[in-house]
Amino acid sequence: MLRFVLLAVCAAQELHILSKVPETVQVHWLPGGDAKSHPSGELEPAGEEASSFIINTYAGHSFRFQAGTLSSKPVTHSGGAYDLVKLSPGAAALTAELVTADQLHSLVGEMYSHCRERDSGYIKCCHDFLNKSRGIPPFFADKYMNAFSPHRLMPRVAGRGDFKDSKSHIHNLDDDGYGGSLPPDEMVVLNNMPIPVELHWAYAADASDLASDTAVHDTTLITDVGSKSFVRITGHPGQSFLAVAQHTRQPVSKTALFRYPSELFVVMISESSSGKDAKPDVAIWDQDELKIILSEFAKKCGDRSHEEQSFMECLKQTSSFPPATRLPYKILQALTALWFQLLWTSLQHWRHCVYLPDTAPLRHITLELHDGSGRNRSVKAQVLREKPFVVGIAGFATAEECKELITSQELETEDLAMAFITGGAHSKSRRTLTRNLYPTHEAPGSIFAKLYTRFFQAARGASGYDLWPEGQEPVNWLHYKPGYEYRPHCDGGCGYDPVTLGARVASSLLYCNVAEQGGSTIFTKDTTKFTPAKGDFLFFAYKHDPDFMSMHAACPVLKGVKSTATQWYREGVSADYTWEHVQDLGQSHSPEL
Repeated sequence: MLRFVLLAVCAAQELHILSKVPETVQVHWLPGGDAKSHPSGELEPAGEEASSFIINTYAGHSFRFQAGTLSSKPVTHSGGAYDLVKLSPGAAALTAELVTADQLHSLVGEMYSHCRERDSGYIKCCHDFLNKSRGIPPFFADKYMNAFSPHRLMPRVAGRGDFKDSKSHIHNLDDDGYGGSLPPDEMVVLNNMPIPVELHWAYAADASDLASDTAVHDTTLITDVGSKSFVRITGHPGQSFLAVAQHTRQPVSKTALFRYPSELFVVMISESSSGKDAKPDVAIWDQDELKIILSEFAKKCGDRSHEEQSFMECLKQTSSFPPATRLPYKILQALTALWFQLLWTSLQHWRHCVYLPDTAPLRHITLELHDGSGRNRSVKAQVLREKPFVVGIAGFATAEECKELITSQELETEDLAMAFITGGAHSKSRRTLTRNLYPTHEAPGSIFAKLYTRFFQAARGASGYDLWPEGQEPVNWLHYKPGYEYRPHCDGGCGYDPVTLGARVASSLLYCNVAEQGGSTIFTKDTTKFTPAKGDFLFFAYKHDPDFMSMHAACPVLKGVKSTATQWYREGVSADYTWEHVQDLGQSHSPEL
């Protein structure tokens, strides 16, 4: 078998080629469409067995195949881990059948359903199935089985516990996976029924496919969940599960069919409130919903939040879920104490966000800002902290200006993406939707351009720094849904005194949507706190911040939504020396950035 590496750096994606052509087949890469081609290797003439070939490539790369005067149509890699091309001779051309990674995934699912009941000869059954159905030889079959077999994705039991055993349930919730400051990605299934429940996994199934009485036979038993006990399951997002009452061996009602979305996810199986003979009820909570529920519990104990032990005892005593899905008392004690710490970072963080009052202004300063019509207006800004400087401006933008900004920039939630952190990854610490806005592309008279000019007027006036729009980072629009937050972090020069030329020295936030509850901005090294109204503006500097006092957080939104237009300011950038030349993204010291 020949193998060709298309590029010097091996890609994660492979194009597999099987040829039944009895002649040598030339492989041509088409980097610029069919008009250009580069020879990329050849397949040996096929005999009784098809000849094979592997190309390491990228999504969107196209190839054409030629044997003598016969040529195929171009085929394009779909971007999956593996694509398969099957070549066969025709009267006037080569036939190139493309089997995409998604199709291979489905084929392996069919293979699994066909062979999984075999007590012996499972691998031979799989090889035979793939060979007979699509002519796939064992070498490729093993790759596809390793990549797409449900055994690789099988949900696993990470721990379990008994509601009635006060010693074991805390241990089992506090073992592997719960050692960090963030909740693990897992599903916790709580059985509050008087009978055991089986938990079945439905491989590659939609919830609607699991409604029949025969659904149990098309699933894989993962574990049983005893009466008044729980089990922790690690799985993959999108996997479907079915709860089965053991005394009937029949599926529970459709409400018991559920899909694991991702992250921390809690499923409660309880007796139906409709009567003893009714099928069980299932309630679910994701980690954002849990965060909000636990905060409501904690509010009842806020006056004890200065002392952790007293607060946690109060929290355990006052926790209660809705009556229809009430959790047993002992499990509440364990879950509340554990999940509160993980979902709220710490008691101190919750207390700062939810219980402590806003910071009273130390003094006022007067700033001259454009009013949107080309004239200046005098506004009073509240100084909330002197070093490093924190300033709030009420009514910085009108409700109409914010509405016009949102409309003109098409800042609808469905068009936003989950925020990235430095390095291009997502972080649980930054739970917000985002999009960059580029004012340089705007007409001078647009609302965005007017507000952008106002940002820099306020920044210069408040800080005295030499800050101008040229060369700055784009405005970052951040949208927070209920439960969303940005945990403690630094934007830039946190810990530096002073920062280097071209690095971030200050930040500002214009709040165009504000939460009905929650959503304050806090500075975590002291008690500075700002809860905005719509149109308010917050500016804070960190050019000189050796003690990390500019570390701050966006508190979880508890009700409603919050949206901010965030600007990071750099001193020393220009049209010729932009923020992209600096490439430091603000010298952050936060481990989450």
